[in-house]
Amino acid sequence: MTSDADQLRKIKDRFRALDGARWQLCCVDNRTFVEAKTRNGELIEIANFHPVATPDEIDFLVNAPDMVGFLLGLVGRAIAASRKAAPVQKKQRVWKDFAAKAAMKCDQASFRIYLEERHGAEGPLTADTAADALRAVLRIKSRKELNSDAAAADRWCDLRADFEAWLRVGK
Repeated sequence: MTSDADQLRKIKDRFRALDGARWQLCCVDNRTFVEAKTRNGELIEIANFHPVATPDEIDFLVNAPDMVGFLLGLVGRAIAASRKAAPVQKKQRVWKDFAAKAAMKCDQASFRIYLEERHGAEGPLTADTAADALRAVLRIKSRKELNSDAAAADRWCDLRADFEAWLRVGK
């Protein structure tokens, strides 16, 4: 399976390989085709269209390099903006009473089942045994650490997000 970053890199490489060639629509006799004009002015016929190709299909192919260039620029700007904003977002985390929220989660039957299924806690869990399992999973001695230890709070937030995702996919 190819990652999104690898796929994006391949698309960029293929786009760069065009070396700035401009594609244009050409019609000669009864033939419709795409012609690439290279940087040194050479004209190269690169694709012929079947007579029943629609105008939209033809337009899409002829303009593909320009559209890919536009989208790569858009993606690049979005990635740059995301990276620039990411550190600010991390610093702006609003501290909540994570210990209390963890206690409430341990009271939920669905969270106890999640701890059993995803983290191997021996069930059936009660609220108290779920709290023990939660402390083991988060590597803490007390849920109070969730309010005083940033790393523990991060682990709790990640666990809670995984639980929410687990709920959405139907366990």
